[in-house]
Amino acid sequence: MGMGGLAPALWRLFAFAIDWVVIATWGGALFGLVWWSTDGSPSASSNPWQGQAIGFLSMTLPVVLYFSLCEASAGQGTLGKRMLGLRVSQLSGERAPWKQTLLRAALKFLPWEMGHLLAHQAFFAGDAGIPLWAFLPGILSFALPAWWVASLFVQGRTPYDRWSQTAVHRV
Repeated sequence: MGMGGLAPALWRLFAFAIDWVVIATWGGALFGLVWWSTDGSPSASSNPWQGQAIGFLSMTLPVVLYFSLCEASAGQGTLGKRMLGLRVSQLSGERAPWKQTLLRAALKFLPWEMGHLLAHQAFFAGDAGIPLWAFLPGILSFALPAWWVASLFVQGRTPYDRWSQTAVHRV
């Protein structure tokens, strides 16, 4: 189930590009709020794990919730998907429940969070250098999205669609 072929894959990528505007708007609003509330002098995190937690709670979690709640809603899609006539559903075609769309969104944004992990470790590494273990999440943060986009164009579905037992349809 799902949409195979070049054109449907492009529709999904265009929808995701629209959703990146939503994500960037949220990020910009957070930046502005922090800048305003600290008079332009926000305090830095004391360690990479604190920075990771702050980033996860303020950016990644809201984005995952945006995707999962919108895709479980009656509209069955994020703003980008709805604008382009795409809907997320169960394989049966019925509306996917929130637990299913939450899994889908968490898997979709896992590489993003892995990239943040590497960035925080690198920022705090100093002269000691980035810990060797941090390169694995860094590699996965690039490899997984590449695999997902390739799967989308070749099979019409991403691995996170398959793992969450969901499909994206054009209506």
